Amino acid sequence: MDTAPKPQLPDPDALVAALLTMMTRFSCLGCPRLAGRIRRNLTLLKHYGDDEMSPLLKQLAVRLEGEWAQLQFALADTEEPQTATDHHATLPASQSLH
Repeated sequence: MDTAPKPQLPDPDALVAALLTMMTRFSCLGCPRLAGRIRRNLTLLKHYGDDEMSPLLKQLAVRLEGEWAQLQFALADTEEPQTATDHHATLPASQSLH
């Protein structure tokens, strides 16, 4: 019997909408920290029950999480230290496009 507590999950539609927004912002910014957030949110999707989210979507999220993990690690290997003039790198993604 699995007694591990299930993480408190956000509304699945809101989570998918947030993921799409973050992925779009990532395509503009290429921020490794944003890649990490995307990866964590993709990981959350597998915790939903089949009545809350389709198994196909959860399966896709597992595959994408692996791809984002590879991307995050690749970015971390090539990331240069932030400079004082690189203010977009220190802003949250929600503020960096404004």
